[in-house]
Amino acid sequence: MKDILTTADAAELLGVSVRTAQLWVESGQLPSWKTPGGHRRIPRQAVLDLIDDPHSDDVRVSARGVVVAAQGRGAHWQLTGLPGSGLLLDVVEDVEALSKLIAVIPPMLIIVENADEPDRKRLITALGNDVRYRQTLIVSATEADVNHPATRMSRRVQVKMSSDVSQMSAAVVDYLRSTKPADNLSAGFPTPWNERARLEAVKQSELLQSAPDTSFDRLVRLAADVTHAPVAMFTLITKDAQWFKSRIGFEGEQTPRDWAFCNSTLMANKFTVIEDLSRVEIFEGNPALAAPFGFRFYAGAPVRDKFDFALGSICVIDVVPRTLAPSEFEALTTIAEATTNLIRVRAQQREEQNAYSAI
Repeated sequence: MKDILTTADAAELLGVSVRTAQLWVESGQLPSWKTPGGHRRIPRQAVLDLIDDPHSDDVRVSARGVVVAAQGRGAHWQLTGLPGSGLLLDVVEDVEALSKLIAVIPPMLIIVENADEPDRKRLITALGNDVRYRQTLIVSATEADVNHPATRMSRRVQVKMSSDVSQMSAAVVDYLRSTKPADNLSAGFPTPWNERARLEAVKQSELLQSAPDTSFDRLVRLAADVTHAPVAMFTLITKDAQWFKSRIGFEGEQTPRDWAFCNSTLMANKFTVIEDLSRVEIFEGNPALAAPFGFRFYAGAPVRDKFDFALGSICVIDVVPRTLAPSEFEALTTIAEATTNLIRVRAQQREEQNAYSAI
């Protein structure tokens, strides 16, 4: 039998459609590489491993939350979000629209409002029976009288539906915080709900302690230039430290994590601007605000892996309070996206090389 399979061959062996096999390749569940002609090739052993252990806990999830909002509440959810979760948020009101969002990579969290409606009940049942979502936390919001979040089974939770989206979001966030591991709760600095998975993503990136890289250095230098900031960095945030893959205007390769302004960026998993650090309570006593540093301004855009986990940020720092001009905001966003794309391309190249070498 062939040791190398096409996507169609793999689909036939797995007993699934070619499209499903393509989705598994895209999500990383099936390792593959591209031929010089651009065709995907899959090791036969990888397909056999998936057949032998289809319920493996190695299914990757993305750093995303999806809300299936009640009719008319989607815009409110977009504004409110899930503060502190570390998740990017997608919102739909139509049950059918959900499948397009979660087809390739399962999200970490799915919230279904009005979960006692027939079509939404069927959705929750289908998700619960689909092994692809066994690592996804599914929160059902119903009209049933639930005083506290009720765990129906592993990673299946029911909460009381609230007429106010802000209250609904707060109830979910409170539950997420209650499930955070004790080591994250006692860290002494804010950590997102998805911190454990995020730290694994940092490790998998293979960027930590890697050699200097001119490609990243150029992007950091550009960030400093376009914002006229004395300090610019590409940071990677580990459990205890903030390590600088590239930096300008700061001596030293790392700081303790409790110095890191980037913790705020990780919590939000979005562009974060703090115009005057001295006015923010969580930074009171932070050594980076005292001499010899005297930092007062921070702006950081997350750098993400292919599963959208925030590995760290492209950030700029100044010694005076200031605002960020719209053009500077756009430039930093673009630089962070370029950094993210560079990381993803290199990760894909490593995966393809590893798959090829495994033959």
